[in-house]
Amino acid sequence: PIDVFLPMSNDSCGEQLLDFTTAEKLIIGVMLAVITALTVIGNMLVVIAVCVVKKLRQPSNYLLVSLAVADLSVAVVVMPFVIVTDLTGGKWLFGEVFCNIFIGMDVMCCTASIMTLCVISVDRYLGITRPLTYPARQNGQLMAKMIVGVWLVSASITLPPFCGWAKNVNAEGVCLISQDFSYTIYSTAVAFYIPMLVMLIMYYKIFKAARKSGFRKKEKNIMYSDIYCIVGWGA
Repeated sequence: PIDVFLPMSNDSCGEQLLDFTTAEKLIIGVMLAVITALTVIGNMLVVIAVCVVKKLRQPSNYLLVSLAVADLSVAVVVMPFVIVTDLTGGKWLFGEVFCNIFIGMDVMCCTASIMTLCVISVDRYLGITRPLTYPARQNGQLMAKMIVGVWLVSASITLPPFCGWAKNVNAEGVCLISQDFSYTIYSTAVAFYIPMLVMLIMYYKIFKAARKSGFRKKEKNIMYSDIYCIVGWGA
């Protein structure tokens, strides 16, 4: 998530505003605007395709819709603030209320995106290794519950600063996510380290399953080749 914007005199963090030239601001603005536009268009096409094309209305594709919605939300709600703040060299201009909304949406949507990728890896693994017994592939309600769970977990990281634990840093020209140590450990573990570990394990197991399946297919082809040779010699 992009959520650190610091003022010229923020000595505690050791950061200063960046003084961009007009040309640099133009380049940065155009690049970020293009990235945002492509993100919006691409993810809208994913959502529309799954909703319109009947063959794509499979429970497993609901995860792709959830991922697209998360990324689309970042592009629509978060990126406009990022663009303006970057063009001002890092100074936050939108006040305390919008700072909290910005950080909350940024953290929740980015976490939902990562968590959805994690669930996709589990879904792929179970779909490959247990194609007949894995129920979520045929059960849209079960998949929907998994997606709701992803967003609830994402919200659990977003809400603490609004509830008095680990308040965000809000001051003139500053919009900074809470630096509370316990909250930082909790949020990074849930939003990054645990999903990363799960994805690494799942895709490693998928690799092993695919490799094992390839060996079995190769052995079967060799067996059939031997049978054909024996039959040929007998004839």
